Parts: sequence; C-alpha cells; structure tokens
Amino acid sequence: MSNPRDAGAPPPRRRTRPIRRRIALLLAIPLSSLLVMWSVPATITLTNALQRFDFSTVYTNVGVPATSAVEAVQQERAAAVRALVTGDATDEKRFQDLAKRTDAAVAAFRSTALSPETREAMDAPVERRVELNAGAFDGLGALRSQVEIGGTTPLAAINGYSAVIDTVVRTLTTLVSVDDVTVYRNTSAVLHNYWAREFMLREDALLTALGAGPMDTVSRAAFASWAGSRQQFFALGRAGADGEISTIMEELADTGEYTAYTTLESGVVNNGIAPSRREWRGGVDAVEPVWLGAAVRANDSLSSEYVEPAGDRIMLGFYAAGGLGLLAVIASVTLSLLFARRLTDELRRLQETAQRLAHERLPAVVARLRKGETVDVDAAAPPPATGGTTEIALVGEAFDAVQRTAIGEAVAEAELRAGINRVFINLSWRSQSLLHRQLRLLDQMERRASSPEELEDLFRLDHLTTRMRRHAEGLVILSGSPTVRAWDHPVPAEDVVRAAIAEVEDYTRVVVTGASSAAVIGGVVADVIHLLAELIENAAAFSPPATEVTVKVDTVANGLAVEVVDRGIGLSAEERDELNRRLASDVEFDLADTDRLGLFVVAKLAARHGVKVSLQPSAYGGTTAIVLVPHALVTVDDDLEPAAAADRPVADTTGRTRNRPSRWTPARTANRAGRSRAGWSRAR
Repeated sequence: MSNPRDAGAPPPRRRTRPIRRRIALLLAIPLSSLLVMWSVPATITLTNALQRFDFSTVYTNVGVPATSAVEAVQQERAAAVRALVTGDATDEKRFQDLAKRTDAAVAAFRSTALSPETREAMDAPVERRVELNAGAFDGLGALRSQVEIGGTTPLAAINGYSAVIDTVVRTLTTLVSVDDVTVYRNTSAVLHNYWAREFMLREDALLTALGAGPMDTVSRAAFASWAGSRQQFFALGRAGADGEISTIMEELADTGEYTAYTTLESGVVNNGIAPSRREWRGGVDAVEPVWLGAAVRANDSLSSEYVEPAGDRIMLGFYAAGGLGLLAVIASVTLSLLFARRLTDELRRLQETAQRLAHERLPAVVARLRKGETVDVDAAAPPPATGGTTEIALVGEAFDAVQRTAIGEAVAEAELRAGINRVFINLSWRSQSLLHRQLRLLDQMERRASSPEELEDLFRLDHLTTRMRRHAEGLVILSGSPTVRAWDHPVPAEDVVRAAIAEVEDYTRVVVTGASSAAVIGGVVADVIHLLAELIENAAAFSPPATEVTVKVDTVANGLAVEVVDRGIGLSAEERDELNRRLASDVEFDLADTDRLGLFVVAKLAARHGVKVSLQPSAYGGTTAIVLVPHALVTVDDDLEPAAAADRPVADTTGRTRNRPSRWTPARTANRAGRSRAGWSRAR
C-alpha cells in the first residue's frame, strides 16, 4: 500500500530550462553551419595567403641573393679561364678581385637564405635544398687553387664553375611552387631565359680559351651540347611567357645582336671551327648587355605584373573571405543575440507582471476587499505590457484574461462574504432580540416562582438561553461587527470570570482560584466574557467529565492574566503550534472549517482588542490557555463598587437593552435553592 502522505504530497516539480538556453540551442545550429561555411573558404584563402607570403619571403631572401652570387661566379669563371690562357699578371689580378667579390656575394646569400625568418617560410624539403645550395660554394676554394697554379685546363675550370652554378640554379627552380598557374608559367619562363644566358656564357668562356681554328673533339662536343641546351631553354622561355614578359622575350629574339650571335653559334656547331677572338668577342659583347637588360626587365615584370598582383589577389580574397565573412558571422551572432534578448525581455516582463499580480496586486486587492473598500476590476487589472511578438502578445492577452478573471472572482467572493456577514448579523440580531425578550420573561417568572422545583427548571432554562445568546453573538463577531452588549463602567475581573463561567454548559466543573483587584473597562466586558467563555467551554469539552477545569485570575506586570487549565489529553506540539499561530493573527474565517468556530471567535476578539491568547502544556497533561488583557483594557481601583450595585440597564444606540452581569452576582445566586444554589456557589 502507498503511504497516505505520499498520496497527498504535491507532484514532483518537472525539471525546467530557461528559454534563453533553448533559444541559444535553436541559434547554435545555423550559426555553427555559418561558421563552417565561413571557415572553409577562410582556411583556403589563409593557406594561399601564407603560401604567397612564404613565396615572397623565399624569393626575396633566397632567389635574389642567389642570383647575385651566381652572377659573381659567372664573372669569376670568365676571369679564371682568361688567366689560365694568358698567364698575364693583370688577368690574374682581375681573377683574384672577382674571387673576393664572389665570396662577399656568397656570404650575403648564406646570411639571408639561412636566417630564421627564411627557414620559417620554407618547408623541410626546400630547406634541405637551400642548405645544399649554400654548401655548393664550398668547392670554389679548391678550384681557385688549381687555377692559380695552372693545374687545370680551361674546359675543366669551366665545368668546375658550371657545376656550382648548376646546383644553385636547380635549387632556385625548385622554389617555384605556387598554386597560381600564370605566376608559375612566367616564373619558369624567366628561369629558362636565365638558363639560356648561362649556356651562352659557357660558350663564350670556352671559345675565349681556345682561340681561332679547328676545335678538338672534346671542346666541340661540349660547345655543341651547350648550344643545344641554350636554344632549347630559350625556346621554352619564349613559349611559356605571357604578357609583357613574352614581349620582352620576342623583342630579344628579334634584335640584330641576338641574330648575329646565333649565326656565329650555328657556324661553330656546324663547322667545328672557332672564329677569331675579335669576331667572337664582337658578337658576344654586343648581345651580352642586350640580353642582360632583357633578363632584368623580365624579372621586374614578373614581380610587378604577376607575383605582386597574384599576392594582392590572394590577400584580397583572404580579406574578403576572412574579414568580411567574419564580420558577417559577428553580425549574425549579434543580431541573433539581440533578437533572443528582445524575446527573453518580453517574456521576462510578462513573468514580472504575473509575479506582481500573484504577490502584490492580488493580495492588495484582497486586503482592500476585506476592509470593505470598493475595487474597480479595470483599474486593478491593467493589461500586461508585451512586445511585438505575436505569440507573446497572445500569451499576454490570455494572461490579461486570467488576471481579470482572478480579480473579478476575488471581488465576487468578497461580495459573497459581505452578503454572508450581513446574513449572520441579521440572524444574530433577530436571535438576540428574541433571546433578550426571553431572558426578561424568565426574570419575571423566576420572581413569581414559589416552589424550588419550578425555580430550578427556570434556572436551567435561563442558563440555556444565556448560552444561546453567546452563540448568537458569535455570528456577529465572525462577521466583523461589534457586539451589542456593553457596560457604562468597569466591571471587576472576578465578576467577568464568573459571567464567562455562567455561559458554559458544565459550569459546575469550573473552579476559580486567585484574586485580583483589577477591573475590565465597560466597553470590552462583553467581548472579554465571550472570549473567556469560549476557552472555558473548550477546556470542559476536551477533558473527562469527572475532572475539574481551573480558572486562575491574577494581576501581572503587563495587565490582567487569566489561566484556564484542563486535565484532558492535551495537544501535540504541531497542533499546539498551529493553534497558537491562528490565535496570534486575525485569520480569515473559513466556512469549510466549522469545527473551529470557537477558535475563530477567540482570534477575532483577541485581534480586535489586542488581547494575547496562547496555549501551553499543563502540569496535568492537558492544556493551559493563558489570556493576557493589556493595561489599556484594565483599571485597578480598590474602592470599585461591585457590579451588582449598578442594576440598571443601559440603552444602546440600536434601541436594545444592554445587560449587566447582575444575573451572575452573589445577590441573585443566594435566592436559588437546592443543587442549583450549590453549583452557582462553586462557579462564584
């Protein structure tokens, strides 16, 4: 079986998540897709930009100083061959000077090509080639020594220097690795033209060394090989060039100097006879500056027309894909957050409106209704402020309908309570009017009664009528209206307690102890009597019939204290705390809780006059009700007349007769006989 407490417990609260998180999840998917769409082209363009930067760095730090070093080696090679052929001191001095210039160019190449900045721009294979390239110049020292002592032939010297140049130029060729096809093709064309010029310089060095006349087989084969390579590389350069570089190449090929040189070259290849040095030098010296100028112009055109624009295009693409794409992503995220914030702000305002209704406006309306004020539903339930979102506006309209219904129901309930209170008051006034007339009739009958039995019956009927009057007053008290009975002078506290005991069914079980010279002011006597009667009757009802209920009256520092002690089974701590909470506050009367009418009456009267009522465990195991009447409601006068001395009625503003406590004075109880007389003596 299930636990009854579990059956009555509220259902577990479902786990909730803030709407901001849900909106964030909804926005995360498209934003993630947008980020992916942006990151792919941004990564590609960034890679291209980095490659372009690396190419520019390698070209500047490796290609340019390597070209300068190769040109220095080419000039040293020509000087070395001339020194070997002539043996002239001037030629040897020129050879040594050019060797020093070559060392300076090689040192500059190594310092830039092997710097940390250049190494970061190169991948591992290119870095190894550059290191090999830098080491290729180490063989120049041994080759120079052979030239200086004449220990080598001109052709061997040419091949030695050419081997160094081949290594460096091949390394430069491997550096041409970019994704732009146009840049790659034109760069290759410039390199092919460079190779063609290099083979032309080798031919020049060989024929300078041989002089005029038939060539030996080895020299002729070498010349023919170099001439073929020159023609092949020049043709490749012309075929692969575009734009201005192609124009430069074509202009070079169409010059008379180049045509004259190719004619000389073809004659040597075909006849195997070297021309005179004057003839050969005239052709070479004429074409050399034209060719060098064309090579320089082609190199400058490559940089300005292809390399830099390609780099600019790459960087522009990077900025467009990276920068503008990132701005688009940031704008999308910002707008999404703004929309989400606007939506959450609208919902938060609606939530705050609902909370204000639940915790402020509705309790304030209920409080005003309890005070009897008139409440305008339109003014008390203004429509909630909503934004421009249709769904939230519809929720706001639904909430507006809910709050208007709630406040309208509260107003209707207050009007119903007011009507019920008026019914209570009317019924109570009618009942009290009849009861007052009945009490006056009983007084007359008691005075005319002659036999003790008749007097005893009349006393019982008188007691029942008094209790009926107290219950009728309870209806008035619960409705919030003042009671009808009042006195025009203070009443001694003991008489107030006796009057309360007289309104209890089992008054014969009540024992009064203690003494007090205090008196209760007349305006609150009826309410204090009613309050004490409810507590005494409750003590008698919840204790065994054979036990006594003790009422102790005493004057204390804070006023008048009355203790009602029963010998019942008592209350649990939870029940006692709950009852004390109700007694300490003016709890709204609940029509469904009819078993606690006396408690509601006591709480109403205590709240009305500032009387403190609390329940404590008694020494007998039962409950002690402690009533503390404040100083404002109590007077202390030793010469105060007994309440019976003023046996005249006081008329109230309603025209009814207000009763004094003379019905329970010793003078009246002394006339009663038998068991009734003994019971009233105990009550006294």
